[in-house]
Amino acid sequence: MIKHIGTQLIKTERLTLRRFTLNDINDVYVKWSSSQDSDFWQKPHKSIEETEQEINEYIINYSKKNWYMWAINFEDELIGLVCGNELNDEFSRICIGYCLTKSHWNKGIATEASKALIELFFDIGFNRVYSYHNPLNPASGKVMEKCGMKYEGRIRGGSMYRGEICDCLQYAILKSDLIK
Repeated sequence: MIKHIGTQLIKTERLTLRRFTLNDINDVYVKWSSSQDSDFWQKPHKSIEETEQEINEYIINYSKKNWYMWAINFEDELIGLVCGNELNDEFSRICIGYCLTKSHWNKGIATEASKALIELFFDIGFNRVYSYHNPLNPASGKVMEKCGMKYEGRIRGGSMYRGEICDCLQYAILKSDLIK
């Protein structure tokens, strides 16, 4: 049985995963939500008001025990986000998503944050943690592999990119994979 705890503070060796606040709006807009660098996560925002609306929704949802959305701080700087979404209690599964500022790509940050979430999600009772990426973004697949996820296949028409439906490549790890 899953014992939801909501978005709680998590510290790793190099990162602080925390809740977003209203003070983050400008950084989120400037560093990634208005940039093409975020397109694998979402369509870039056209205005800071879109980012403000999104952050406000995050903050409202923090009252829910089954809401998992973290700001990633590295060296006291907000550099991205990581989340658990598409959760399904009946099938005991949850999906991990992440988005980082381009200047912090290829530093192991997405891997470190995702590993922390995998550990948390197994601890609270999920059996399956999965993620997927656009085939045009193979670096994201490498993050999933480094987290111990196994490639499961191509999901035709399973995602969106720049407002268009596209394929995605899915990876997953089961709690029993860690016991072996």
